[in-house]
Amino acid sequence: MYKIRGIIKNKQIEDITSKSGDTFKKMYVTIEEQDTGYSLTHQFEIFGEDNINKQKENIIEGRMCKIDFYIKSNEWKGKYFNTLNIKSINLEDDTENPF
Repeated sequence: MYKIRGIIKNKQIEDITSKSGDTFKKMYVTIEEQDTGYSLTHQFEIFGEDNINKQKENIIEGRMCKIDFYIKSNEWKGKYFNTLNIKSINLEDDTENPF
């Protein structure tokens, strides 16, 4: 499990239809990391409507947050692609200490 802290810049929900016709939801959450001194931007994913509903009240654009996440890798045609999957996201008060 990894942790990161940053400002939520964007959120977007996408509907995905599988080959069998099943429909799923995926939310993309983009943050700008604050602890490195550089403006590093990262995009995270939350997969599934239930998981999105559990986390969506903590995803407010412009707010500082802490994210617990894991990295998932998939191989496709000899190349590897990484996804940053959110385990939990919590809004932070301006007075809170990081981690």
